[in-house]
Amino acid sequence: MVREYRYFVADAYTDRSFVGNPSGVVLTEGKMTDEECMKAARELKHSETTCVRRLDTDIYHVCYFSPVKEVSLSGHAALGTFWTLAELGYIDGREEEVQIRQYTKAGALRVKIQFHEEKVSFVQIEMPKMKLVEEIEDVREVAEAFKLDLEDLDAELKPAVIDGGIRAMVIPVREKTVLKKMEPKRRRMGRLTEKYGCQCFHLFYYDGDGCVVQRNFAPATGIWEESGTGTASGAMYAYLKEKNRLARRKITCCQGEEIGRPSEIVLDEIDGKVYVGGKACVVMEGIMRI
Repeated sequence: MVREYRYFVADAYTDRSFVGNPSGVVLTEGKMTDEECMKAARELKHSETTCVRRLDTDIYHVCYFSPVKEVSLSGHAALGTFWTLAELGYIDGREEEVQIRQYTKAGALRVKIQFHEEKVSFVQIEMPKMKLVEEIEDVREVAEAFKLDLEDLDAELKPAVIDGGIRAMVIPVREKTVLKKMEPKRRRMGRLTEKYGCQCFHLFYYDGDGCVVQRNFAPATGIWEESGTGTASGAMYAYLKEKNRLARRKITCCQGEEIGRPSEIVLDEIDGKVYVGGKACVVMEGIMRI
């Protein structure tokens, strides 16, 4: 017997179609197996696809899948998922702010959804607790992985591995022009992944005030370059805070220009937790038959 499930595609960190970072959203009703979810993610071919089921009025179970494996969390896919649920009326928008709890393999995390005149206007996703695993002493091998000179890296902040459910290597650079001239090398990134256990590489320039320009690469999970990254942005925020570099609580990150999908990501700390926020746009919907 054929089973049918609704699915959507949402572009995160934007309010326009076909920019930002797209993700698939599948409403499983709790009836799809992990294998079926993995196949759905491969079929949709986005960097992440979520498989979602509602447990209660304000509680959801969410699984995250890249095209090659299940991952514990994806910031942009979480934002796209809850924006979609709010926009389509699965989440009641009569209050100005609604709090949802999502259960993920990275733990139970809050989602804050803001509404204006009963229409969703902004979504913030709580990140897991971020842990500094290690700072990278051999900065030369990091520079070589992106065909950069040592002088291109930040002279004071070392690259570091941050664990927030997904291990990210955050790499501060000296100026934003470095992000355009670099040339990532797949094999060298692969060796860094094997050595440090990181799943992605997050290169960024922080202006020392409230703005970041960044790029992110995750070949280990089947993603060459992401246009808007939530979890690694959260890791970067936690690292800057650890090093007492944040001039203000809220910062805005720009990403994706190089691949034609600009994104705007807002980072904030609320009650001691890092939140990644932004807007999204539902661009497709359909029926998946299994």
